[in-house]
Amino acid sequence: MDEKTIMESIGKLEKEELLKIIGLMAEVSGSAKRALVNYCRVNVKAKDGQSLDEQLLQHWKKAQPTVEMFNTCGGGSKSDEDDILEELGIMKDLLGKGEISWKVRKEILDELLEEVASDNSGLTDVLVELAVKMCVTGEEKIYLADFLADYGNSFYKNFASELYTENSKEDRKAEPAVSGPVSSSDYMELVNKYKKQRNQELALKTAMEGLEKAEGRLFEIYGYLFTHFAMQKDERALNDLYRKASRREQDKDFITELMYGYFKEQGNYGKKKKMLYDLLACADSKKLVKWYHVCQKEFYPEDFAAEEGNVLKSIRDRNPAAYYEICIEKGNTSEVIKYLSGRRQFTKGNADAGHRISKQLAPIHPREIVDVYWKEAYFYAEIGGQEECRYAVSVLREINEIMEKNSWTEEWNERYNDFIRDSISNPVMISELARF
Repeated sequence: MDEKTIMESIGKLEKEELLKIIGLMAEVSGSAKRALVNYCRVNVKAKDGQSLDEQLLQHWKKAQPTVEMFNTCGGGSKSDEDDILEELGIMKDLLGKGEISWKVRKEILDELLEEVASDNSGLTDVLVELAVKMCVTGEEKIYLADFLADYGNSFYKNFASELYTENSKEDRKAEPAVSGPVSSSDYMELVNKYKKQRNQELALKTAMEGLEKAEGRLFEIYGYLFTHFAMQKDERALNDLYRKASRREQDKDFITELMYGYFKEQGNYGKKKKMLYDLLACADSKKLVKWYHVCQKEFYPEDFAAEEGNVLKSIRDRNPAAYYEICIEKGNTSEVIKYLSGRRQFTKGNADAGHRISKQLAPIHPREIVDVYWKEAYFYAEIGGQEECRYAVSVLREINEIMEKNSWTEEWNERYNDFIRDSISNPVMISELARF
């Protein structure tokens, strides 16, 4: 059949038939597959380039689960860190290419700043650097400064002051003086002023007033009052302060950790232990692995042996990912495998987001993890949207890597070809597979 006849025949085919032919050609011919891959790379990339908003969001979604894992575990592997830095670098480049809507930037910024607030990933400086680049207008930079002033570490609280000054809000803390202090920072500015004047009584009175009237988080005021009462060993005042803070959920973790440190220093085992239990209930859920280890260290051995079940239940109820991390540490991999094998865990917000758990098990349980990943790839391919299909292909890459390491090449080829055949009716999936 000559080329003209072939083209005429192709022109009569429906879209579904064309897709089947393309898929089959790619499956049976290496050169056809390479041609298809090259074509899709050029054309799909051009399509993606039409929306910087979508690209920025896409790269953040790739980086965020691993950043969250780093915050949970206090860091991670060098290869995972390199992957994060690559995605964040691409985001920085995209921000310099053109205008991206504040709606999208703010959506990403809010999630990014949650990771900054945890400050346990080892990536805080890189994340704040990206956050600064994401804020363009003075108003946006003030938005960032407000967050850092409330939730940043000591260095970034100072950086927030610089942002206020640079963006014509240097009088931010002075503005409320017309009608009286409003925020915790406002009250603490007055407290520090009275301390410099050596008027300790008025400083204490102002801090106590701020405890009742200030808006937002009160960690600065709690920190000042706690230090004052602890130095005086006024345990009654400390307990009263703790009761007041406990009524404000957003401050309970801060004051509880301070109380734990105080009772530990005083050698009061019973109250120290109670504060640790309270921390399991109120601390940042991303730090529960840390608090498990503190309990393990600080409880009497016989107490920990008797109460570890309750400690683990508290952690599992609040953060399943942290619980399964501990299971892996303890060698209880069967429970983790059972969870991973359940279809429910593929939904958003699952404990294995970013494969933070399954990646740890892949070297020791490659067969089980490969089977889980195949289920996951099919799960997202069946949904069929572009984002889901793109994610399915990323899972296939991980499967391929594990199977190659274990010399399961023939099995990989068979199952991958089955996957292609099962996906032939979905043009989005075929397009993404062409980029694999």
